[in-house]
Amino acid sequence: MITVRSWGIAGGLVDGGRTGQMWLGKSRGGAVDLEALALGNRLVGNAPSGSAYESSGGLTMEFGEATTIAITGAVADVSVTNGPPIGWGSVAALPAGATLRIGRLIDGARTYIAVRDTAATRLAIAEPVPRPAPATTIGVWPGPRRDWFDDQAWIALTTSAYVVADTSRVGTRLAGPALQRLQLGELPSEGLVEGAVQVPADGQPIVMLADHPTTGGYPVIAVVDPADIHHVAQAAAGTKLRFSPRH
Repeated sequence: MITVRSWGIAGGLVDGGRTGQMWLGKSRGGAVDLEALALGNRLVGNAPSGSAYESSGGLTMEFGEATTIAITGAVADVSVTNGPPIGWGSVAALPAGATLRIGRLIDGARTYIAVRDTAATRLAIAEPVPRPAPATTIGVWPGPRRDWFDDQAWIALTTSAYVVADTSRVGTRLAGPALQRLQLGELPSEGLVEGAVQVPADGQPIVMLADHPTTGGYPVIAVVDPADIHHVAQAAAGTKLRFSPRH
């Protein structure tokens, strides 16, 4: 039995999401950072896409029975009451009555707490894993509406630094050199993929994440390489990102 005493900021129970429904305009959903979700689940012996808790700080959980957990994703100020301390990327056995609190995030945008499933058959990993260095250079491919922008817009996107203005499960808003369109009209709504870089009328790009909608009329100049989406997912407000073109 797990009792959530406080969901905090953007807290929720997530999994790998639901694929194969893009033709209905339905986004994947699930964990914003699939890499962190999979790592936490592997540490406790769950399937990589199994359920875990996602939080941007302030999540408080009380465990009614002995439980094995692991924490991945963003580095957070973590405290445990009535149980042992736990660090990033390591497995901890919490006794019944323990309370876990995820405080402010120190590095990153989303923390994941994986809890060993009662049906898990794999052994938990005994040794802690090192945290990979966060990447701020993100690969991008030309998007389906690249022709709505002149070459200077593409050059600006792929040579300038953009600062994360804010991030949510829907997308990450960036601030930097405005990307000017060649065409100023609005598009009919069309489907998006995760990682699509939309450009609204103000020229400031938005990178779509797990809960992205359809376009809403904004052209997509680029698409983040799938291998780098989790880096965007962990880019907190104030982080500088650069985009490297893939060919």
